[in-house]
Order: sequence, then structure tokens, then C-alpha cells
Amino acid sequence: MRRCMFFFTVCLLLVSCMKDSNETVWLPVLNDRIPERVLSSDEQDSLRQYMPIYEGFTPVNVDGEYIASPMSLVYASDGFSGLFYDMRWKIVDQNGRNVASYKEWQNNATGVTKEAHVIGEGEKVTVYTVEKAVDETLGWSCDMVTVMSGLRTDNGIKDYSYAIVMRNKRDDNGVIIEPDSYRVFSDGDGISSLLKQ
Repeated sequence: MRRCMFFFTVCLLLVSCMKDSNETVWLPVLNDRIPERVLSSDEQDSLRQYMPIYEGFTPVNVDGEYIASPMSLVYASDGFSGLFYDMRWKIVDQNGRNVASYKEWQNNATGVTKEAHVIGEGEKVTVYTVEKAVDETLGWSCDMVTVMSGLRTDNGIKDYSYAIVMRNKRDDNGVIIEPDSYRVFSDGDGISSLLKQ
């Protein structure tokens, strides 16, 4: 009992002495919604006008590689309109805390993160990430938040929606979305197909 109390006191002291700075590393927590530090409530409300964002602690496992084709623009806060490349995306190692690794490819651009968070209830899933993306060919790199949602089926993610919210960028040729702008997409045929599990 005395040993347990000592351990608890040491843990409490360690946590209370931590400063919240750019260098602070917080252990991943089990979320049932997108935290405000990732997307503000205003940003989430804006996205919800164009796509569902499911909440909850018990989503199904979505490990696998998928393709969203055709990628159809639903809304662009910067007024942009145009055609977009198909996107392949992959989730691996979704663990008991619903944290996974994520990678996406769109033409020459690649985005990667080791902290994709999967939330939702049952087949209703939302995946959110904070990721770095780069396109060496077009000379840009950026930090962005992505949000995906839909219904997990045997064939893929039905009613697939995808959003990017730009945070900052290096963009030598002025080809990507401006910081604090966002775009929402859907899969034009209604499902992001499962390529392999």
C-alpha cells in the first residue's frame, strides 16, 4: 500500500511539473471527438455543413489500403474549383487506443503521419490526422489537418468524405491552398474502395 501511494505521488509530481511548451510530448489519449487543439469548434462546425463527423469510442477497425476515385470537390472555402487526382490512402496498426499510422498519395504528393486517430461508433467512423505533405515535383510542402468519414463496409468506406485544413506551407510556385483555408471532397461513386486489407 505504501509503495502504491509513493508511485502515485511521484506520477502526480511529474505531471504537475510539466510545462506546456512546443517541446512537451503528451502521451496519446483515447478521444471520442476531435480535440479543440487539432480543430477548433468553429472549424468543426464549418466542416459539418459539408460532411459528417462521427464521434465515439468504439469504431470498427479500418486497417487497409483504399482508393478514393473520382475525388469530387464538395466545397472550397477559398473559392477554388477544378479537377483533382484520385487519392490512395492507407491505415495500419489501429490499436486499442484507436491510434494508427496513416499515409496518402495523390499524383506526386505524399502525406504521412504516425498519429491517425480513429473515432466513431460501430461502422460509423471518422479518422483525423495532423500530417506533413510534400510534392517535390511541384516544389511544395505543408502541415495540414485531414478529416475522413464514412461507413465501414466489406468493400470499403461508403459515403466517403475527406477534408483538408491547411495550417502552414512552403509553396515555391503558388499551387496549393492558403493557410487557414479548407476544402471538402467526396468520392464521386459513393465509396472509397478497399484495395487490400
